[in-house]
Amino acid sequence: MDLPPQGGNAMKVDLETTTNSMAPTEEEMIKLGEDMEKMETNAEVIENGMVPDPAQ
Repeated sequence: MDLPPQGGNAMKVDLETTTNSMAPTEEEMIKLGEDMEKMETNAEVIENGMVPDPAQ
């Protein structure tokens, strides 16, 4: 996140419009957590004979 310059003329940052998140609200975070609980781990993917996604 880009922060405003320091000093007497610093601008207030609106965190609601600068949120860079997969889940910007608590409700979306709960849903994302539930979705991720259902996902297989890389070890489980390999165990099933598949190739996991590469690290990014």
